[in-house]
Amino acid sequence: MTYLFVGGAARTGTTLLNGILCNDPDTNPFIAEANYFAYVLSTYHRGKYVWQVEGDAYFDDLGDYAEFSKPWVEAFLERTARRYAPAQHLILKSPELTKYFPDLFELVSDVKFLILLRDPRDSIASLLQVGQKLKRRAENPTLVKMLETSDMVALCQFFKSYYQPCHRCDSEAFWHRTRYVKYEGLVQHPTAAIEQLEAFTGLSLKQFDPHQTWQRSYLDFDRLPERYQPWWSTQLYGKGISTASVGRYRQILSDEQIQIIERECADYFALAGYTPHLHAPQ
Repeated sequence: MTYLFVGGAARTGTTLLNGILCNDPDTNPFIAEANYFAYVLSTYHRGKYVWQVEGDAYFDDLGDYAEFSKPWVEAFLERTARRYAPAQHLILKSPELTKYFPDLFELVSDVKFLILLRDPRDSIASLLQVGQKLKRRAENPTLVKMLETSDMVALCQFFKSYYQPCHRCDSEAFWHRTRYVKYEGLVQHPTAAIEQLEAFTGLSLKQFDPHQTWQRSYLDFDRLPERYQPWWSTQLYGKGISTASVGRYRQILSDEQIQIIERECADYFALAGYTPHLHAPQ
């Protein structure tokens, strides 16, 4: 069993990539986000810091703590894999899970990670558009406040927070099993992107048709009552690959907002190869 985890900041295309990968008939179908699993990993992550103060009352060292935690994490993965037998690969995704990819690497063998990169101007513009749905759901009040006030600095920090734990990881073995996937390349050059995904993941995606709706999804948000629909779903969900959202920030953000994003995300721009178009104010 190979475990594949899809991550990236909110509004970067993680759902699209998840849907593409699940076209391999030897994987589980597209299922709901693995947010519960992210909570499990967050407990392990926080416990490593707590151990420095009180952990030796319960564990010999951090290695002992990791060995204790492994069965908890593995039990969830094995249980999920059994639900979708005879799948040979389990694909799970959650933006929140991205923050714990290095922790997950410590605990589970035979894992691979795919991290979505997207122009932060487009990602933040998309967040602003779906913000009204999030407000109606009364979820994540901190993010709602950022969106209501259009706090670009805070939204930039929110966006980058998904990547920082992985960026801080200096394990060569971790990066050997991790690949960045640029959203723009995925939607503008899907054939080349699919070939690269197959080479890294070992999946067979020959059945994927970029012009058709996803064929192996357990979820149909169009038929769910609005109160149950994820706040992040859009009209593009489940549809063919589209380039409509690339560069759309120009229609949504002001020049001032763009300047702030380019200034606050300058390190991310350098990492991902995005080009700033405006000069940030001093």
